[in-house]
Amino acid sequence: MIREAILFGGALYGLIIIAQIIGRPSIWPEVVVVALVLAVGTACYLTDDEKRLHISEIIALWAAVLLFLVYALLKYGGVL
Repeated sequence: MIREAILFGGALYGLIIIAQIIGRPSIWPEVVVVALVLAVGTACYLTDDEKRLHISEIIALWAAVLLFLVYALLKYGGVL
């Protein structure tokens, strides 16, 4: 059931991405990158290899934590 929910969420975000392109055509390069990342992330849950899925989840979790840390440091440093 979790995999179906993630796939549904990916499809819903896909519709939002299409709406963003229609509303603001000038941001299409960013939208393409986001769509590719979303597609890869959603496709990861289609695998039956639980170990590979677990490793992917751990990598994604730590990437999010580290990106948030970089953002906080840049914000604190006055760059952003």
